[in-house]
Amino acid sequence: MNREARKCGLYAAILAATLCFPAMAADYLGTVTSVADGDTFTMEAETGRVRVRICGIDAPERGQPGYGQAAGVLANLVEGKIVHCLQVGEGTPCDGKSKPISRDRIVAQCFLDKLDIAEEMTKSGTACDWAKFSGGHYKISDSTCSRK
Repeated sequence: MNREARKCGLYAAILAATLCFPAMAADYLGTVTSVADGDTFTMEAETGRVRVRICGIDAPERGQPGYGQAAGVLANLVEGKIVHCLQVGEGTPCDGKSKPISRDRIVAQCFLDKLDIAEEMTKSGTACDWAKFSGGHYKISDSTCSRK
């Protein structure tokens, strides 16, 4: 095989690997700039702006009952503060159950100091454990909400 053919084969292999294997999970540290709802926020990290979907919980979406309360609790908890997020695949309760990216957001377990933000949201009663993705990690009790 000539040199040009080998070079084309190498480029094809690199392209195939890039398309077939998802990006590596990552670890993010940054300041929360805005909250979309009770389980989604945007942060400014070293790599730029990052939209985050908190793994393992579910909160009401815009237009659903409880949306304002859930978004308010999350905003009071994290807005303007530095959070640390581990993308799914970096040792989170959602590893193996959730994809590391959902729509235009990373899916991650996030912490404010040592507080697990998802746990705080379920304790507040404004978000539910989503057992399909958390494996029941955020279940508070049998009387609290839970999404399968």
